[in-house]
Amino acid sequence: MSEIGRRRTDRILAPVRIRVIGNDATGVSFAEETATVSFNQQGARISLTHSLLPDDIILIKNLGNDIEEEFRVVGGLQQVFGDRREWGVESTNTGSEIWGIEFTQPADGLQPKVLIECAACKRPAQAVLSSIEYDVLLSTALISRHCERCGETTRWKPSEQPITAETIAAGKKQEPGKQDLRKVRRLKLTMRIRVRNTWGVTDIAQTRDVSKNGLCFVSTQRFQVGDDIFVTLPFADLQTPVETPARIVWLADGQVGRFYGAAYTKKAAAKSA
Repeated sequence: MSEIGRRRTDRILAPVRIRVIGNDATGVSFAEETATVSFNQQGARISLTHSLLPDDIILIKNLGNDIEEEFRVVGGLQQVFGDRREWGVESTNTGSEIWGIEFTQPADGLQPKVLIECAACKRPAQAVLSSIEYDVLLSTALISRHCERCGETTRWKPSEQPITAETIAAGKKQEPGKQDLRKVRRLKLTMRIRVRNTWGVTDIAQTRDVSKNGLCFVSTQRFQVGDDIFVTLPFADLQTPVETPARIVWLADGQVGRFYGAAYTKKAAAKSA
């Protein structure tokens, strides 16, 4: 890092000492000193012993220059060794100078453009991805992005749908570094809920966060992306159940169970309105 201040290209493979502060996949706050694997102006690839959840916001402090910025978790990458894993994170500040380096932006023709679709509503988009998003997509075949149709941050996967003018237009609405990374404000909230699907599988689960369009919860049951579910929130043993329909839009394995992201369906949204 002796050449800090010189103009560099898109990605730099170098360890920068950082401190990461956030909540792990169980909702417990942590602070961990680690190092970057690689970085660019859009984000970084970092190594952690703590597990994260996609779309969570974490704080990263460069211990070399004491600059601290918010980053969004794009997704998990490879397992390195033991409990340590690499994660792709994206800066919420497009003009961030946390790395102390002036970057040149890659030419338009060099930026990855991929046909992806929302795992919840199947809406396709030909999107220009940041290098961090592209790495995560190659590693896990899933990235988190805001879906205009769902009105919520959902998981997106590679699509085999035909490319249409509408698909191209949908992708142009979300250019890297320009989209609002948090379209819907989420509230960290822990409460008991009852979740059941259309097959009769029922569980008393626990929320991790909620928003007006959906919620994240942890459960020991095995639901699948696309499953229609019914949520009773909050759940009390003696109350009359009032169920809200929703749909599973993403999932992630954790140490205490499976984490699920659920978006309220249009029927529920219309009722609440």
